Amino acid sequence: MSAPTTGLEIMQALAARRSSGSPIGETMGLIAVSAAQGEVTLEATPDQRHLNPAGAVHGGFAATCLDGAAALALFTTLSLEASYSTVDLNVKYLRPLQPGQTYQSRGWLVERTRSLAVCDADIRDADGKLYARASATLMVRANEAQ
Repeated sequence: MSAPTTGLEIMQALAARRSSGSPIGETMGLIAVSAAQGEVTLEATPDQRHLNPAGAVHGGFAATCLDGAAALALFTTLSLEASYSTVDLNVKYLRPLQPGQTYQSRGWLVERTRSLAVCDADIRDADGKLYARASATLMVRANEAQ
């Protein structure tokens, strides 16, 4: 089998293995569950590592899941020579996440120019209830056509 040449190929391989594929993914417990062109779904279950001093799941856990889903949605559209980074992340928290409950973070590409991309993401439980949503702007550094 040949080595992956695109972000989509990498994300599809991670989803097939239900793997995180990165140190931040390991830290957060994020697992890739599906990937298509311009869209990814990640799964995570907050645990004791993700609680704030008051015993609630820290908002940074949700923000990191949303940022990861949005950025990886963009990654599925890039070659491996391209790089990207988050410029802005706007998060709206609707409900608190509960430790021990599994959530899915879905990210999708909204629009891309040569140097910027806008991606949205949300976090939902198994019943589809919305817990948080975000919009991210990402900088793209690539020598590829749109």
